[in-house]
Amino acid sequence: MNLFPEYLEALRGKINGRLEEVYPQGPPLLAEPVHYALSGRGKRLRPILTLLTSQACGGQEADALHAAVAVELLHNFTLVHDDIMDRDHTRHGQAAVHAKWDDGVGVLAGDAMFVIALMELRLSPGRVDELTTAFAKGALAVCEGQALDKEYESQEVVSVDEYLRMIDLKTGYMLGMAAELGALCAGAGEEQIEGVRRYGCLLGRAFQVQDDLLEIFSDAGTMGKSLGSDIVAEKKTYLMIVALERVPAQVRRAVQEARTNLEAGLTAMREILEAEGIRQEAEESIRANIDEAKAHLTSLKEGQILEAFADVILGREN
Repeated sequence: MNLFPEYLEALRGKINGRLEEVYPQGPPLLAEPVHYALSGRGKRLRPILTLLTSQACGGQEADALHAAVAVELLHNFTLVHDDIMDRDHTRHGQAAVHAKWDDGVGVLAGDAMFVIALMELRLSPGRVDELTTAFAKGALAVCEGQALDKEYESQEVVSVDEYLRMIDLKTGYMLGMAAELGALCAGAGEEQIEGVRRYGCLLGRAFQVQDDLLEIFSDAGTMGKSLGSDIVAEKKTYLMIVALERVPAQVRRAVQEARTNLEAGLTAMREILEAEGIRQEAEESIRANIDEAKAHLTSLKEGQILEAFADVILGREN
């Protein structure tokens, strides 16, 4: 019997419990949106990765909990601000913060979560300076990745290599940092730290390509967010870039259709991606990156727990 999903659920419960405590009181116009953002049905994959990596490196779960929660706070800070920038109105199965309040409250709540994340990280026992440095580098990389993402919206041609550079910063670095923090909390050596960081970065690359795929082929109820916004905004996702290289006229027609009839535009894009074999290529890319990520775990005594986590990522539907 596979008990790993139950174990992940137990870790998720511990993370959620701590998230409820990180900002006990404050002005209602700040406390309420912060608590609201953190109460969504997020999967907590990034902080879970921090806890699992600590265990894989021989550490104690309790020593990594504050760092794990800091990662989740940072992640939610980026989501709140991204939703404002992208004009997405649904997040984690509920209205986005800026949609429930307004843009100003969304900016303020995101800023607060970033500061709370730093405070939470400082509660970690041992190697605090190294943890803070790794965290700061990760936070800056995410901002740089988002900047490239916005630049690419108005850039007529974006290559697959440029796209991968962007997601390695925006998504890969975050997961790599989450794993690195777990290793630091466990007192791991340089070889192990670098191995799990590379594992996390590759996992992040697979995760983002998979997210691009789900944005088109999933549904709003499963994803818990607005679907189709990437098409309407002409965001340069893996799928869109490859499709534009092969059948640009068809893609542009689908985009125009999505702007007047979103469901019809989504259907048209799905047909293009299936007919051109792009969906299959994306799925193969995801599997290849997962396999490469696992190859970086050879120096860990309990690396199998991170292999199992990679398989969870591979099989996710939202």
